[in-house]
Amino acid sequence: MNIVKLKKLTYEEVTRCNRCGFCLPSCPIYLVKGVESATPRGRNAITRAVIEGRLQWSEEVKKSIFSCLGCGACTANCFPAIKTRDIVFRDRECLVNEGIYPKIADRLAQYILEEGNISNEDNEERSEWQELLGDIPEHYFEKEHAEVIYFVGCVASFFPLAQKIPASMVRILEKAGVDFTVLGGEEWCCGYPLIGAGMPEKMKDLIEHNVEAVSRIGAKTLVFTCPSCYHTWKHFYPSTIEYLSVSEYLATLIKEDKIAFNHLKVRVTYHDPCDLGRNSGVYEAPREVLNAIPGLELVELEKNRQFTMCCGGGGNLEMVDPDLSGQIADMKIEEIKATGADMVVSSCQQCLRTIAGRARRRKIGLVVKDLTELVAEAMV
Repeated sequence: MNIVKLKKLTYEEVTRCNRCGFCLPSCPIYLVKGVESATPRGRNAITRAVIEGRLQWSEEVKKSIFSCLGCGACTANCFPAIKTRDIVFRDRECLVNEGIYPKIADRLAQYILEEGNISNEDNEERSEWQELLGDIPEHYFEKEHAEVIYFVGCVASFFPLAQKIPASMVRILEKAGVDFTVLGGEEWCCGYPLIGAGMPEKMKDLIEHNVEAVSRIGAKTLVFTCPSCYHTWKHFYPSTIEYLSVSEYLATLIKEDKIAFNHLKVRVTYHDPCDLGRNSGVYEAPREVLNAIPGLELVELEKNRQFTMCCGGGGNLEMVDPDLSGQIADMKIEEIKATGADMVVSSCQQCLRTIAGRARRRKIGLVVKDLTELVAEAMV
């Protein structure tokens, strides 16, 4: 994206920022770093200065723009609802255009475009999570035609800590009698990491391939356990069939009496993933699922729904500045511990990895589960 396009899309937005500061307490990056350039209003001011020619793209600007989580908390706490997340992602496109960006993003883009995933693994290995299952059918959950397609996502396919999510999901779908399939090696990265890296123009082939792979199945519904995949399909892909987050789909199955639960006496708090909650508007469906489990007590985090605090795993921050990502995860863990809950449940494989991984590293006894994992355990 060039500066002319940036002006057209962004200038009116950034000039609405009156620097009131209401965004400051909601920005996890600012809470850790404590400097103006780490605030949403600071990033808006930087963008405005570049547009007006008072500032040039530079290494210092890069540090500010690429340290944003893209969590959207600033907009939720902003009276004029300035979309700083969108501004930052456009800024990243400009910085990439100028050659001023974290070069590790080139490696990420190479992996995605050459292998179809973020891990530089053979894409045919996307279904290795099935090894967690005791009895794998001959078709490996890959059918030529089905009513529902489960889109697994890169993280849950290749990262061991998150592989229990698809394993739990297929157990649920099988018990509920759903006619479903997974795409296996035909599933390619949705492209969301490229958006966060400032390289959305590289998504074209990914979108075309995934849409074609889905259309061949003839399904009516595409279900996602990854909020970032869900958000990307909803906002960047053509609307060919129904797209549902896993919590929305599970809530429907419960209402249709296709899922029944045992009594489970447990005190749970729920963490709203940024791409599912603020960035996609799904807040109540996961709570409906949790409240449907008899015996379960749900206690809310101090910051919940649109005001939730990011886990630290968003916006490619883990790739660019893992230490900063970890410090934000520390704040999230402290908020979780303050509820006195037996466990924290989320509906995002990246939140699971970030929170559970940080707790393990710090030797904190914290039980972290994905919504699918808890549902699979509680089902009759």
